[in-house]
Amino acid sequence: MFIDATYLKYPYSISYGSILPKKSECTNLLVPVCVSASHIAFGSIRMEPVFMILGQSAVAAACLAMENHQAVQDISYEALKKRLLERGQVVQLPLKEQK
Repeated sequence: MFIDATYLKYPYSISYGSILPKKSECTNLLVPVCVSASHIAFGSIRMEPVFMILGQSAVAAACLAMENHQAVQDISYEALKKRLLERGQVVQLPLKEQK
Protein backbone atom coordinates (compact mmCIF):
# COMPACT_ATOMS: atom_id res chain seq x y z
CA MET A 1 0.00 0.00 0.00
CA PHE A 2 1.34 3.42 -0.96
CA ILE A 3 0.84 6.30 1.45
CA ASP A 4 1.57 9.77 0.14
CA ALA A 5 2.99 11.59 3.17
CA THR A 6 2.10 15.00 1.71
CA TYR A 7 -1.53 14.36 2.63
CA LEU A 8 -0.95 13.47 6.29
CA LYS A 9 -2.76 15.95 8.48
CA TYR A 10 -1.49 14.77 11.85
CA PRO A 11 1.91 13.91 13.35
CA TYR A 12 2.77 10.24 13.50
CA SER A 13 4.74 8.24 16.02
CA ILE A 14 8.09 6.56 15.43
CA SER A 15 8.65 3.29 17.25
CA TYR A 16 11.63 2.88 19.58
CA GLY A 17 12.29 -0.35 17.70
CA SER A 18 13.06 1.63 14.53
CA ILE A 19 16.36 2.85 16.05
CA LEU A 20 17.18 -0.45 17.72
CA PRO A 21 18.76 -3.44 15.94
CA LYS A 22 17.70 -6.92 17.00
CA LYS A 23 19.65 -8.14 20.01
CA SER A 24 20.72 -11.23 18.06
CA GLU A 25 22.35 -8.95 15.47
CA CYS A 26 24.05 -6.39 17.72
CA THR A 27 23.77 -5.38 21.37
CA ASN A 28 24.00 -1.86 22.73
CA LEU A 29 23.72 -0.07 19.43
CA LEU A 30 21.22 2.72 18.83
CA VAL A 31 20.86 4.12 15.33
CA PRO A 32 18.85 7.36 15.41
CA VAL A 33 19.96 8.55 11.95
CA CYS A 34 19.75 5.29 9.98
CA VAL A 35 16.16 4.63 10.99
CA SER A 36 14.45 1.47 9.81
CA ALA A 37 11.79 3.00 7.56
CA SER A 38 10.49 2.86 4.03
CA HIS A 39 11.91 5.38 1.57
CA ILE A 40 8.57 7.18 1.63
CA ALA A 41 8.51 7.54 5.43
CA PHE A 42 12.19 8.50 5.50
CA GLY A 43 11.30 11.53 3.37
CA SER A 44 9.62 13.13 6.38
CA ILE A 45 11.78 11.50 9.10
CA ARG A 46 14.94 13.10 7.69
CA MET A 47 13.93 16.57 8.89
CA GLU A 48 16.25 18.04 11.54
CA PRO A 49 13.65 18.32 14.36
CA VAL A 50 12.86 14.62 13.97
CA PHE A 51 16.56 13.72 14.12
CA MET A 52 16.88 15.78 17.31
CA ILE A 53 13.99 13.89 18.92
CA LEU A 54 15.43 10.54 17.83
CA GLY A 55 18.81 11.56 19.25
CA GLN A 56 17.26 12.61 22.56
CA SER A 57 15.44 9.27 22.73
CA ALA A 58 18.62 7.33 21.94
CA VAL A 59 20.59 9.15 24.67
CA ALA A 60 17.84 8.55 27.23
CA ALA A 61 17.77 4.84 26.32
CA ALA A 62 21.56 4.57 26.52
CA CYS A 63 21.62 6.24 29.94
CA LEU A 64 18.93 3.91 31.27
CA ALA A 65 20.82 0.89 29.93
CA MET A 66 24.06 2.03 31.58
CA GLU A 67 22.36 2.85 34.89
CA ASN A 68 20.69 -0.58 34.98
CA HIS A 69 23.67 -2.55 33.59
CA GLN A 70 21.64 -3.98 30.73
CA ALA A 71 21.52 -3.91 26.95
CA VAL A 72 19.49 -1.17 25.29
CA GLN A 73 17.27 -3.92 23.89
CA ASP A 74 16.32 -4.93 27.45
CA ILE A 75 15.30 -1.60 28.96
CA SER A 76 11.68 -1.13 29.88
CA TYR A 77 9.72 1.05 27.47
CA GLU A 78 7.77 2.41 30.44
CA ALA A 79 11.04 3.53 32.08
CA LEU A 80 12.15 5.14 28.81
CA LYS A 81 8.79 6.86 28.36
CA LYS A 82 8.97 8.19 31.94
CA ARG A 83 12.50 9.53 31.37
CA LEU A 84 11.49 11.23 28.11
CA LEU A 85 8.40 12.80 29.66
CA GLU A 86 10.51 14.11 32.57
CA ARG A 87 12.70 15.85 30.00
CA GLY A 88 9.79 17.42 28.13
CA GLN A 89 9.49 15.15 25.13
CA VAL A 90 6.00 14.60 23.73
CA VAL A 91 5.60 10.85 23.32
CA GLN A 92 1.94 10.74 22.35
CA LEU A 93 -0.47 13.32 21.05
CA PRO A 94 -4.14 13.27 22.00
CA LEU A 95 -6.27 11.75 19.28
CA LYS A 96 -8.24 14.27 17.27
CA GLU A 97 -11.55 13.51 15.68
CA GLN A 98 -11.22 13.09 11.96
CA LYS A 99 -13.83 14.79 9.84
